[in-house]
Amino acid sequence: MPITNPARDLPLLAAWRLGVPLRPLRALALGDHAPLRVWLAAESALRLAEARRDAHADLATLEALGARLVTPADEDWPAGFADLRDPPAFLAVRGPLPPTGVAIVGARDADDRARSFAHDLAARLRQPIISGLARGIDAAAHRGAIAAGVPTVAYVGTGIARTYPPEHAELAEAIVGADGALAAERAPHDGVTRWSLVRRDRLQAAHAAATVLVVSDAEGGAMHTMQFARACGRPRFALETEASGNVAALREGAQRLPWDVEEAASRILAVLP
Repeated sequence: MPITNPARDLPLLAAWRLGVPLRPLRALALGDHAPLRVWLAAESALRLAEARRDAHADLATLEALGARLVTPADEDWPAGFADLRDPPAFLAVRGPLPPTGVAIVGARDADDRARSFAHDLAARLRQPIISGLARGIDAAAHRGAIAAGVPTVAYVGTGIARTYPPEHAELAEAIVGADGALAAERAPHDGVTRWSLVRRDRLQAAHAAATVLVVSDAEGGAMHTMQFARACGRPRFALETEASGNVAALREGAQRLPWDVEEAASRILAVLP
């Protein structure tokens, strides 16, 4: 697969650096420059020059990482993004993107039992596993997939040249080394924000054919993924626990999962296309 396409990617990265809104950015990704020209008419020459400079640096970083931009015009663009109200204009990606998979999410401070369940479920499903590289459940799910030889995709809230949390740099490399992928809708060196983490949650929910909540408080970040999965019309599952997030998810229509991994996997696989 081609690594980068400078003629397409440099304008996209420069527009991102200028804060161009998603609608003209998506049009640009599909080859329509007209909305972008309207937006850029008010920009100063200095800002435009800085954006071009930064875009060249971003493209060099992507090439050094063996990464690429994926747009809606590309074959490996996740089809599920069509169900989002605000799909991204591009993804920066290291590694191959599977067409779909199962999202496994949950609390960063989950206990050993919950992390073990996430790990074993990811291995048992034998489907690509989608999560967010966070501590706790996300990391356990990624590791379970890797252990089983199953591709796993980490949607991250930073640019893909950075790692959050920092201690998961080795895990990120293991994901790519096991034919999985790191993906972000950000420039490669962008840092993490609370907003960027919520934004990445919609991507994992839309990419996946189903979403599994292992354990979370009602205010936990994993609940964003469940809410986006609901909005996208995806099957949702929640482990039967007393955690307030799980109780809320079950009340809102998520299907109940037992702690038995074999039975849980059977219920999930039964609803996949």
